[in-house]
Amino acid sequence: MTQFLGVAAACVSLVAIVFGLPAQIFKNFRRKTCEGLSFSLILTAFFAYSTWGLYGVSKPDFFLFVSQFPGAILMGIILFQFAIYRKET
Repeated sequence: MTQFLGVAAACVSLVAIVFGLPAQIFKNFRRKTCEGLSFSLILTAFFAYSTWGLYGVSKPDFFLFVSQFPGAILMGIILFQFAIYRKET
């Protein structure tokens, strides 16, 4: 049962990450802005995904790592977009 729940949780998490975050990254790229996104929310999510991914490695828990590591990478890309698309005033 634990194995099944691990697979199910990893799949659901990956679906949310793989469909939602790339769409946001592409939208930011097209508009050349991150306007409307909360920097603090993206930064917090980046640290949350990273911390859970590292915990999954240290445990070792394959399902935890696989379901969180892509989120850390994609949130890192959005943070990079914040840096390159920021408006100079």
